[in-house]
Amino acid sequence: MSLSALIDELIETGQQTTDFPNWEKWIVKQLQEKVSTYSWVGFYWVVGDELLLGAWDGPEATEHVRIPIGEGICGLAARTKETVLVDDVNEREDYLACFPYTRSEIVVPILRDGEAIGEIDIDGDEVGAFGDEDRKELERLAEVIGELFPH
Repeated sequence: MSLSALIDELIETGQQTTDFPNWEKWIVKQLQEKVSTYSWVGFYWVVGDELLLGAWDGPEATEHVRIPIGEGICGLAARTKETVLVDDVNEREDYLACFPYTRSEIVVPILRDGEAIGEIDIDGDEVGAFGDEDRKELERLAEVIGELFPH
């Protein structure tokens, strides 16, 4: 299944069931299991001046359950309200390391009324794990989440 088809499925199913209580966990599980380059997938939600970890799926938990807005790749995406794609995290001084095997990261902000309310954070185990399709499709998913899902 292509990423585009998976996102279509997530959006269609989500639009029909936006009130189900575990929608966050369901989305991250689908993305982590069905996209081979996604080793860890999680949601962070804006609470005050911080990002708080929501649902996640991957081989282990991250120690970064609270991230100040502006710190690290996640904090940068929340501050700028723009997707941040890092081909090689070892080349970024602002990267907050979670796992020794992570080599790339994409963070897509979730906006509502022009403000960041959260983000989708995805790690990859290979350098350059994410491309234009990942960016485009994850931004589409984030847009729908910002419009439809409660948080």
